[in-house]
Amino acid sequence: MKQRKVGLMILWACLTFGIYYVVWNYKFQDEVREETGKGIMPWGHILISLVPLVNIVYWIMWIFTIDSRLTFMGAKKSSLGVVYLLLSITIIGYLFVPAMLQNKANNLGTIDLPQKDKTQTELRVDKYAKYFSK
Repeated sequence: MKQRKVGLMILWACLTFGIYYVVWNYKFQDEVREETGKGIMPWGHILISLVPLVNIVYWIMWIFTIDSRLTFMGAKKSSLGVVYLLLSITIIGYLFVPAMLQNKANNLGTIDLPQKDKTQTELRVDKYAKYFSK
């Protein structure tokens, strides 16, 4: 997945009055779908996001789904579900939730385990590679 600087994401979102996040959302959905093979096409994702009232429920569901897919892909498991939920119903959440998700994606595969767990790490990498080998 593409690495993006979280601070620049928030800055671009502010400067473009949120339009940057629409583009980011499209690209991010496409990247996650390409990596996992799960999810809807990015255009469908954007179109659902434009339907009033449906978009609120879809946004909350999408946040939790993407979080679990990132965890499946090797990101550190987090317990930010309540934070995502509380932030997603506020304007401030619109700025920070995508940045939090991108930060989690930036840290894919960087979980540090003690040296004694090296074999577990290797097994996990092999298991992950099995799902995405083409």
